[in-house]
Amino acid sequence: MAQPVPQRSSLAAPVPITVQNGHANPNTATIPSNGQAQFNNLDNSTYLIKLWTKKNDHSPALCVVLPADGSVTLQGSPDADDQNTHCNYNLTTPSGGPTNPTGGDGGVIIIGSGPEGGKR
Repeated sequence: MAQPVPQRSSLAAPVPITVQNGHANPNTATIPSNGQAQFNNLDNSTYLIKLWTKKNDHSPALCVVLPADGSVTLQGSPDADDQNTHCNYNLTTPSGGPTNPTGGDGGVIIIGSGPEGGKR
């Protein structure tokens, strides 16, 4: 009897963002539309990933927890209005403080080909 063929994900491999000493590298990452960014924390400290709106004028009331020595994967939204845009983020301590004595850290995830037609 023939064996079923395993289902494969249509998603590309996540784009890695490494966090070490409280800094994200690269601080600008580009993922395809509907793609994924995976934060890999090499530190023995838990951080929060604070995401910002497209206009970068406010953030939601929830943050993503990046566990010590752990990882978390973010998925680009499939909504048409969320394609070819970007998402800024900050890394903070669980109390909201900077992740490094030299100051906080953050970056941007470019989704698709980036901002088009004034989308920000």
